[in-house]
Amino acid sequence: MNANFNFRYLRNIESSFRLVRIIVCIVIVGSIGFASWATYLSYKNSRESREKIYVLDNGGKSIMLALAQEQNANRPAEARDHVKTFLKLFFNQEPDEKAIDENMKQAAYLGDESITRHYLDLREKGFYTKLLQGNTIQKIMIDSVGLDLNKSPYYCSINARILLVRATNITFRKLKADCYLIDATRTDNNPHGFLIERFRVTDNSDIETINRDQYEMHR
Repeated sequence: MNANFNFRYLRNIESSFRLVRIIVCIVIVGSIGFASWATYLSYKNSRESREKIYVLDNGGKSIMLALAQEQNANRPAEARDHVKTFLKLFFNQEPDEKAIDENMKQAAYLGDESITRHYLDLREKGFYTKLLQGNTIQKIMIDSVGLDLNKSPYYCSINARILLVRATNITFRKLKADCYLIDATRTDNNPHGFLIERFRVTDNSDIETINRDQYEMHR
């Protein structure tokens, strides 16, 4: 009788230990699974946050959210906007010395010394003095910006027209220029992450000069 009781007692203890082991194993597996899931979510959120970049478009007037994996698809548009932003800063000028200096300061962030060198050449030739003295407004009309993004540095060709608006007449000039673009770090002053190199104007000849009233009538 005692032997049977002891046997059943031992079997109950063995069953209890087996149940405890099963529960412990379930808890351990569950803990590992939960920790793995939490680690995965943390990594996923961290990766997604790193993939998000903020791009200034439309000359820095608005902000759009882009994904890093779509960056290559957006690069041609960003490159063109980078060049267009530079052209507007460099060639859109009012007869205001402080405004000219501020535009040139901003334009210099977008390229290398070739930009500054071209500005100094124009200043030495008295171009900006004539703008101020003649109360002349200069505007650029960009016709096309051609890009070759197959090889870095990226070649860029520019076709545009320059308008010199005076009190009584407007002079149209042809503008042909080229440069190269390289990838650069995005900053507040250079949001597209490009840098213009070897900028040069190959043609800036006059097309025609017309009466301002005549131009206004045909607009």
